[in-house]
Amino acid sequence: MSASQSYESICLPIEFMNALSRSQDLNETLNLISYWLPKIIESDRASVCLGNRPDETLEVYALFGNNAIKAKTILPVNGTMVGRVYESKTLEIQNNLKESKDLDCIRLYQGGINSCIDAPLQKLDNCFGTLNIGRLRKNAYQPQDAILLDCIANWLANYLHSQMEISVQKRRAETDPLTETSNRRCLTSVGNEMFIKWKRDHQSFSMIMIDIDNFKRINDCYGHNAGDQVLINFSRAVSKVIRKSDLFFRIGGEEFVILAKDSEASISKHAERIRKTIEEMNVQYDNHTINITISCGVTTVHSDDETLECVYCRADQALYQSKKNGRNMTTIVLAQA
Repeated sequence: MSASQSYESICLPIEFMNALSRSQDLNETLNLISYWLPKIIESDRASVCLGNRPDETLEVYALFGNNAIKAKTILPVNGTMVGRVYESKTLEIQNNLKESKDLDCIRLYQGGINSCIDAPLQKLDNCFGTLNIGRLRKNAYQPQDAILLDCIANWLANYLHSQMEISVQKRRAETDPLTETSNRRCLTSVGNEMFIKWKRDHQSFSMIMIDIDNFKRINDCYGHNAGDQVLINFSRAVSKVIRKSDLFFRIGGEEFVILAKDSEASISKHAERIRKTIEEMNVQYDNHTINITISCGVTTVHSDDETLECVYCRADQALYQSKKNGRNMTTIVLAQA
């Protein structure tokens, strides 16, 4: 489609429309949009930014082409062209980025981009992100291109907003409201996916099952509000010590699970690091200092395992041994007895 064409109607590729209709989640949709935009309006790069209202920032969630500003980059709302479009809910076209003082435009120019357009993504007068396209050459875009991008953004905004709402509801359904960790439902879903990858691609994983020792005594001595504070502080402490690749779940009461990509040789050491971190912490509540310890049961997926439940039961067996042998310890069971 020529950049100088007059747009009295919009013709979008059927393949793009079909791909959007088959999209399974928000990330896939965002990547599809960034991939297809340069094919609809001739461009050397396309990106989708979504806003983080509390932080007053935007994040590049999807990118195709020139990576002068890479995917996952966090951009401030203040001092950027994309931020101004986001705040004003008004499209901007810039055909000579060399003259711009906006942070994002400077970075684009340094990466070889000389022209760009930003269009707001908005639903019911609420802007939640932007579409951005860029060209290597200067004075590349005409007003007709801006009109087309604005129309596409308005059309896609409804679709994206619906998917974002679904993503939010899904995240709420899979998150423990007290500790803000993932819940048992999420463990089942994610764990089964990991088990399938293990069977198919031999991508090994391990499980650490954790129980806060004598938790009932904490509730009886200090009250359930104190118990809730212990759970919150414990979850925050664990979240800080685990790796980005680890997955952390509250499965009920004072019981938690970590799924990790560790091998048999390293998983017990990782569990011990977590146990020692909790042993050294304390919780301040209503002029009381509450010290806690945890018991850990550890196992690694095994060739004889037929389902995720096999791994879960073995980790539970190891946890039982830790509690039986005096608590505040880690027990590892690596294969079926």
